[in-house]
Amino acid sequence: RRCCRRRMAGLVWKWPRTRLPVGASALGVFVLCWLYVFPVYRLPDEKEIVQGVLLQQGKAWRRNQTAVALFRKLLEECCDPGQLFAMTKLNSPMGKNLWFDGEFLYSFTIDNATYSLFPQATPFQLPLKKCSVVGNGGILKKSGCGKQIDQADFVMRCNLPPLSSEYSKDVGSKTQLVTANPSIIQKR
Repeated sequence: RRCCRRRMAGLVWKWPRTRLPVGASALGVFVLCWLYVFPVYRLPDEKEIVQGVLLQQGKAWRRNQTAVALFRKLLEECCDPGQLFAMTKLNSPMGKNLWFDGEFLYSFTIDNATYSLFPQATPFQLPLKKCSVVGNGGILKKSGCGKQIDQADFVMRCNLPPLSSEYSKDVGSKTQLVTANPSIIQKR
């Protein structure tokens, strides 16, 4: 053991070491403390976020027609969104294997019971002039927005929302399309 310790001690002394003056070490510690207390990048606090939103409110949003046209062209080149956006009896035959988005291990095969739920053709009557997309986070509770939502030509709802009469005043009742995550389907 002594022999090993002597060799280690000998190696330590052979490596070149720089010696910093005490002032430089103190300056280094000061800089580290300064960056800890006053970071170069920090998340904005609540007051700064509110001020940023208020500054943006005065500016009118403008539709970027060039970007819209480019996105629409790219979407139409990769797929046929008018026909493939919704599952129908025409585009989803019985026996077709469906893979859940983001799930590599889980799939679902369309059987007779599922196939009977599909519409014959796409439910869209294009072009749509006014659409409503309604989430299920509860933000519309006591809003009274139901009539305005139901006036849309097309209403899309997320995650199998409850549409009972007690909620219709706030969220409406009209529905053309409902999205559902696999976890929601398993629970219900």
